Amino acid sequence: MTRWMMIACVLTLAASAHMSAQQNGDPNDKNAKEPAQVKVGGAGGIIMSMGLFKNDEINKTLKSIGMPALDDAPMMLVGGEGYGYIMVLPNLRMGGFGTGGHQTVTVLDASNVKKDVEYHVSYGGFLVDYVVPVVHHLDIAGGFTIGSGTIEILMSRDDGGFKTWGDLWNEFGNNSPTKNVTRSMSGAFVAFNPHFNVEYSLLTWMQVRIGVGYPMLFNANWQLNDKQDIQNVPSNLKPDGITINGGVMFGFFN
Repeated sequence: MTRWMMIACVLTLAASAHMSAQQNGDPNDKNAKEPAQVKVGGAGGIIMSMGLFKNDEINKTLKSIGMPALDDAPMMLVGGEGYGYIMVLPNLRMGGFGTGGHQTVTVLDASNVKKDVEYHVSYGGFLVDYVVPVVHHLDIAGGFTIGSGTIEILMSRDDGGFKTWGDLWNEFGNNSPTKNVTRSMSGAFVAFNPHFNVEYSLLTWMQVRIGVGYPMLFNANWQLNDKQDIQNVPSNLKPDGITINGGVMFGFFN
């Protein structure tokens, strides 16, 4: 993964250098092309995504304990992004991006105990994009986000009985068996998300976009209730698939 991150950085810088060379060509060359548009300004906005993730690994575990599998429908993620053009390298912008979503499965077993499993995915970090103006108001942008990601699995079991303050403490103190259990397992990852967007400025202060990404999470560290390490977590337990993104950005667009 480190190799791919280095390649992405090199390609971004090389594209920026190429654009700079085009803009600073020989002014006496009559055959030279008109200088390309240089992007300026910055923006922030809301990004909605559909994660077309493969859930094979988590579904295998769910089925093994009698739970239904996660829905095959895309995971809906909601996030935000903010950036500014750095001007030192033409049409290169930097900022931050983050998003997250979840899916839930529920079952009521034969003893009338309700069981829930919530599967949460989030990731984000430092954003780098190189933007190519196509025509006035229309741009294409390619780049990546590098930072961190988290998978959180919340398991809960509830017998539906009436709870009182005293009974809960007595149960805890006496080590009494209980059907009511809540656990949180969370995995912290390094996240790398290459992406490609098509962006159109409706107004000088508003822009819409659509794009695709491919989040990659690796180097996991799993913990139970944010305290104890968890061993032998399947290495494939992570998002695997593309995201289809759309959003509205507000700022200054030239």
